[in-house]
This record gives sequence, C-alpha cells and structure tokens, in this order.
Amino acid sequence: MKYTYIHETETIWSENGEIHLQTENDTIVFNASTLINDLDVITKLVFDEVKKEQKNIKKRIKQTLKNV
Repeated sequence: MKYTYIHETETIWSENGEIHLQTENDTIVFNASTLINDLDVITKLVFDEVKKEQKNIKKRIKQTLKNV
C-alpha cells in the first residue's frame, strides 16, 4: 500500500463527478458520490485530532509558564 502525506493542498477543484486535491507532488482524485458518504467520518476524525493537538499545546504552554 502506498501512502501519500498531504501537508497542505495547493488547489482543490471538481469536474466530471470527481473531487481533485492537488499537492506539491501528487493530485488525489475522489469519486464525489463515494466521498460524500465518508465526510461525516472524515469530519469527526479531523475535529478529534485538532482537539487533541490543541489540548497538547495548552498543556505545554501551562508547563512552560510554570517554569518561568
């Protein structure tokens, strides 16, 4: 299985029933009808990961302030 890490997208567009995400190295193409079925799971996972990241940042800031 090949993995493609996407740090950021350069362009996003749609045509012919597909969603295209262009990165520096690749263009990833999704079937729009299939992607719509996965959006609720993708959205939940994204919010969960951002929440964890924010919690970790707050924890590190509090620890830094304690040590000042």
